[in-house]
Parts: sequence; structure tokens; C-alpha cells
Amino acid sequence: MELSDSVKVVRIACLVVILVLSIVSVSASLQSFSSVSSAGVVSYLPRVDVTVDVSKVIGVNNLSLGFQLDFEWKKWRDSAVRRQLAGDVGFKLVRIFDWRSQSGASPDPCVYWNETTRSGVFNWADVDLLVTRIFEVGAEPLITLGGYDMQPKYLPNGMATNPATGLPYSDSWAAYCEAWVQHFKDVGLPVRFYEIVNEAWTYYGWNNYTRIGYFMSLFNTATNAMKSVSSKVMVGFDGANRKPVLDYWLANGGAELDFISFHKYDSGTIGEYSDEVMLNRAENFQIETSSGYYGIQDVQRVYFNARGKWVLVINSESNFSSAWETGTDPKIQQMVGAVWEALVLRKGILEGLNYNVYYSFSSSASWEKANKQSGGVGFGMINDDDNKPWYPYHVQWMIGNNLSVGDQIVEANSSSDNLKALAWINEGKLKILLICKSNEPLLVYFQGITEVLTLIRIDSTIPWETPVLQVNQINSTEALVLQGYTVALLSISY
Repeated sequence: MELSDSVKVVRIACLVVILVLSIVSVSASLQSFSSVSSAGVVSYLPRVDVTVDVSKVIGVNNLSLGFQLDFEWKKWRDSAVRRQLAGDVGFKLVRIFDWRSQSGASPDPCVYWNETTRSGVFNWADVDLLVTRIFEVGAEPLITLGGYDMQPKYLPNGMATNPATGLPYSDSWAAYCEAWVQHFKDVGLPVRFYEIVNEAWTYYGWNNYTRIGYFMSLFNTATNAMKSVSSKVMVGFDGANRKPVLDYWLANGGAELDFISFHKYDSGTIGEYSDEVMLNRAENFQIETSSGYYGIQDVQRVYFNARGKWVLVINSESNFSSAWETGTDPKIQQMVGAVWEALVLRKGILEGLNYNVYYSFSSSASWEKANKQSGGVGFGMINDDDNKPWYPYHVQWMIGNNLSVGDQIVEANSSSDNLKALAWINEGKLKILLICKSNEPLLVYFQGITEVLTLIRIDSTIPWETPVLQVNQINSTEALVLQGYTVALLSISY
């Protein structure tokens, strides 16, 4: 159907009868269903109107998707199925750690570091193969060098800690970081993105300016050494969106940041917040400015005003909840977790976020259920036991296959906060993303479109353990109901 340049008012009226037919493919897991006439059957349900105006362009998409490879890095690297799953979504960034204290938990190429000579013995075989595999699926790596979580400190074997600062010696650390850049330059792998010290905020806190200064000195020395090898590398650190940190950094000679990254977990314990609060936090915590954090747009503005440079913004580690010691939150893989992820991506798109990295790619349901109390199944979006996607993967698939950097975002409004909408133009088609934040059915109406629409969605009518994308063609005069928590995508020829 051709849409004119005039305002298109889209009112969505829906009733649903879901008929599970068959899985179309492993990567997309598409399942067909049919729709029926609504004639007065569900008039008692709450009504929501969605209005889309394709004549009003409100922005351009900057967002690309990413994921973290943590303990599962080798399984992903060596599995053609998992790499295909990543390629099917179109992920563009894969975050990896250099070193973990547990044996085999990270590539850990530094066999031993010599403090006297400021040099190391490296075995790059695991890293090179992993990085090559990342490039092969159409993504690029974001390598996080070092970390600080009090016990233990994530440093290469043999590297000393400066007792005056609690950090590595700056010259030694800089030489270690420089060795990574030099290696990739030597072997011809175009690695660009580096984070210096994972979650350094656990070292300096909110406003311990003495420790922020120690970290800044470490960072400055390291980034200068890295850029002396290649001016193309892009260096940053997570937590730079914290107001006291960035303000101090900009006022006291912090090195140039090529990106500002942050970690977004909207709760730290299971059940800390209600679903309603969690879904609201999805759209504002660290995305919008608060008392402690600069939001995405403000952090770019503040940096530009101080340094005259627009920096990228990366959500470099993110999930529903960070709880792990007694098990992860079961809601991560369920529909409320999928709705949370969709809301994060939608708001990130509207605010100009450049990359969103989901932590993490896969986790084992059987291991977590046998060893943890909560019934959670880890942080992954793929079941480590059988390579089957959970709901958060399907959210990524829907966005990754229908949204590109540079796509025009057009105006889309909903009459209820329980239903969020986002609309854009992609490859000659109007795409409308609907996210139902309510766990109760909603009626959504549209008019003005008389052609067949393609609808893809996920909701709680399919068990979370075996979720599939439901897909069919619907007539605009027929009705569809959103059965509680839902992520849906409409596609219309434009």
C-alpha cells in the first residue's frame, strides 16, 4: 500500500486467537497464527489509540546491537550454531574480557607479566581466533582490559599493585595495554574499541576524588600509549556518565574519551522492585539525567561543551537485574524481561544511544536450576544446553532485522503509558514497534490503512521455556488483542 506524504493516522483495534503452527527456522523461530473479526466481542477491554505520522521525522537511528561473551566465550567461538544465531540478529559489537581469575573463564593471553622489564609473555592464539570469529559474524570486539572488584583484582599474572593507589603501576599497565594494540596491528585485525578497567567505579565510588585522580592518571598513561601505536583505537571506561566522575574528569585534565559507557542493571536483588517500577526504570535509569547520572543526551552535551567533541555513548553491559550470588532473577528470560529489554532499546533509540550490549549471550538452565535457589537460569538470551533462544533473543532479532543505523524515526504516539510505540522507515517499509507494559489484555485500534499488514510478536501465550516468534498477515479491518506483556512489530509497505 502506498502511503501519501500527509498525516497517516493509525488506530489499532485488535482481538486475537493464536494458533500455533510450526517453527519456520532455528534462527528466527517464526510461528504462524490467525486473527478473527472483533465485532463487539472484547469491547470491555481497555482501549489504546496509536497515532503514527510518517510526515514528521523526529530523528535518525544511531543504535546498533551488541552482546557480552563472558564465561561462555569459548563455547560461542567454537560453535557454528551460536555464531549463526549471532549473525542472524545482526549484532555489531561483542564485549569480551581480557582476564578472569578462574582458569579458562577468559582468553587470558598474558602468560606472565614482568614488572622489571614492563613486558609480558603472551600466547595470542585464543584471542586471535575469538576476535576473528567476531568479525566473521559482522560485528567487532569491545575489549575490556583489567578490572577492579576488590577481591580479587583482575590483573595479569605477575603484574604488581602499587600500594599507594591500590591500582597497577601506571607505566606497567600502559605497556600491557599498548601490547594489545601492537599485537592486533601486527596481525592485521582492525580492533578499535577498548574499555580500561571493568567497573572502576567499585574502586573510586561516587566522589572519592583522590581515587578518581589515581584512576585518571592510570587511564591517561594507558590511552596515550595505545594511541601512540594506532590513532584509530577508541578508548573509554564504564561509569563515565556519573556526574562527579565526568565533572572531575573534564575539569582536571582527563584524557580524551572516544566514547562514554555505562552499565545498566535496574535492580541488584531479586524482587527489589515491582514489575511496574522495573519497566519504568527501563526507560529512565541512566538513560535520562538524574541526581547521580548524566543521561545519554546530556552526557554528550556536557562533553561537547567542555571539549568540543561529540562522543559515542555505549550501554556496554546490561540486563534486567544484576543479582547472581543466590541465583539470577527468573524474570530475565520471561516476557517481563523481554518487555524490559524492548523498552531499553526503544528509549535508547529515541535518546541517540550508539550501542547496547546485552549481558550475556548464553547461560545454562540445567546448571543454574541445580545449583541456585531462585530458579533463575543465568543472564543469557540463549539456552546453553540446547542453543535455543529465550524471549530476550527474539526482541533482539526483531529489532536487528528491521532497524538500521540511519533509518528515519517518525512520530508515533500512544494514548496510554501502558503501550509504548516507536515508528521508523526501513528499506521502503514503515515499521511500528508496540510494547505492552501491562500484564492485562489491551485493545489497540487503527484506521486509515486498508492493506494487509505483517505482524510479528512475542507474548506470554507461549511458555517462556520454549518461546517462538509468532508471525502472520492480518487485514487492517480485523481485530487483534495484545494479551498482556507483548513485544510486537508491524510492517507496512511505504
